Amino acid sequence: MAKIVKTIDEIMIQENRDMLFVRFDQPPTRRGLPNPSRQRHLDWFESRGLRYELAAPKGWLEGDPGIFAVYFDGPDDPRVAEYSSIFEDGTGKSLIPEDYQMLIVTYASWSQDRS
Repeated sequence: MAKIVKTIDEIMIQENRDMLFVRFDQPPTRRGLPNPSRQRHLDWFESRGLRYELAAPKGWLEGDPGIFAVYFDGPDDPRVAEYSSIFEDGTGKSLIPEDYQMLIVTYASWSQDRS
């Protein structure tokens, strides 16, 4: 059965707030194998009671887009700082940039880009 995946735009419209998304890339040396960071992240989100869902960029038609919306309670949620201390360096860059990167999409910048 086909799975309905919301677009990033649909999620931003639905939530009407700043959102966090994590993008998982497939390192060239691991083509065809699961991204090891992805399950580690999903397990961490679940252990912290964070809801998440697959999200697609505009125009995505099939396959796994490798992007998840993560429903933190906003950028000031203490779990964001905890996430950063585990998965990012001091500048907010992924500890394994070829595997993943968390992004904050502010509602203001997203809505401005749409106009």
